Amino acid sequence: MWRALRLHLLSLTSLVASSVWIVWALGDALPPVRRHLILGLCAGYATAWLFLLGLRVAQRRKQARRAWRTHDRAIMWLGNLAVIAGFWLAMPYADDAMLLLVVFLAFGVVIVEALGTVDRPPKVGGPSLLPMAIPVAVAVYFVVHWDRYSWILIPYSLSYGYVALALRGLVQRAVDRAYAATLEVAAERDAKTRFLTSASHDLGQPLQAARLFFDDVMDARTKPEREAAGRRVTWALEAAQELLRRMLDHLKLEAGAIAPQLRAVPVGSLIARMAEMHEPSARLAGVDIIALTSRLSAQADPELVERALGNLVANAIRHAKARRLLIGARRRGGRVRLWVIDDGVGIGEADAGRLFEDFVQGSDHGDQIRGGFGLGLASARRMAGLMDGAVGLERKWRGGSAFWLELPAADAKAR
Repeated sequence: MWRALRLHLLSLTSLVASSVWIVWALGDALPPVRRHLILGLCAGYATAWLFLLGLRVAQRRKQARRAWRTHDRAIMWLGNLAVIAGFWLAMPYADDAMLLLVVFLAFGVVIVEALGTVDRPPKVGGPSLLPMAIPVAVAVYFVVHWDRYSWILIPYSLSYGYVALALRGLVQRAVDRAYAATLEVAAERDAKTRFLTSASHDLGQPLQAARLFFDDVMDARTKPEREAAGRRVTWALEAAQELLRRMLDHLKLEAGAIAPQLRAVPVGSLIARMAEMHEPSARLAGVDIIALTSRLSAQADPELVERALGNLVANAIRHAKARRLLIGARRRGGRVRLWVIDDGVGIGEADAGRLFEDFVQGSDHGDQIRGGFGLGLASARRMAGLMDGAVGLERKWRGGSAFWLELPAADAKAR
């Protein structure tokens, strides 16, 4: 606030001092009526400036930023009107030297206004045309009072105003970029904080569960009880292992340390491998995996596509509460879309729009061990992007959920 106050105080002092000097320099050449009008304009501007200043101070703690900006612009517009009116009243009686001097003094105000109207982010409203007011008024003056300087001062005035606007735009873009960079740094810092918090919390869940299940093994009296508790220990340790793998995947992807090696990948064998790899965890969860055969081929990195599709499959097995899980593929123009469809609890509208963001987990459907950093789907999105692909959720699917991974078809890439 006080920085803007100093700027306006300097403008007020300059305007009053220059107006008094012009009136004094013109002397008797300036008609008394016009002399009084110019001095009255100065007094009126000073009074209005003090009034708005008092209003700002009185409402400093109540008004929003938009109100402060309105006060700033009001002061500047009042100053412009005073300069323009004084120029038109006095300059018809000035000689050439004074006329040109006053023109250049007035243009000094334009640069101050151009920099003074740079908005502090976040911006409210569009750019102001305030810096063009004085140049346009000067150009119009030399059209009405045509003399030997008009042919050069008219285009000069308009060009000067345009340059002032361009300067203001340049500074505004620099301010906006600096603000965006600050937000980005803050977002990265918050993301790392969330990551560490999530890691310490979520990794502790399966490890704590494994410890409790191991106690059950030690306390079991019969072989079936020990076997059941042992399976739960295995399941908890596998969950911890999966969490660590996803954490490492995320860190590598975020650092840009993975360079895809693209080649033709047979989709049928990929789907069969996914079903085989996830069959043990699916059996423990009571899920039947249905793997559809396919003759399609996708242009992809074999390891990345396996991990991305595996994240979709693992996510469905762990959280969908499904009885059946289908993995298949279909051709879509020059691309291949792999589907992971389940008949589980489905995805709520509140979750659907954010599932592929970092650290976002869907609603808790009563998982025995919830776990996860909220990185599985986010990592799948990043890995798909490295292969010129995409992942998504089919919002129209009912009776479960349908996730897809889309990649360029190998034959389309060859053409």
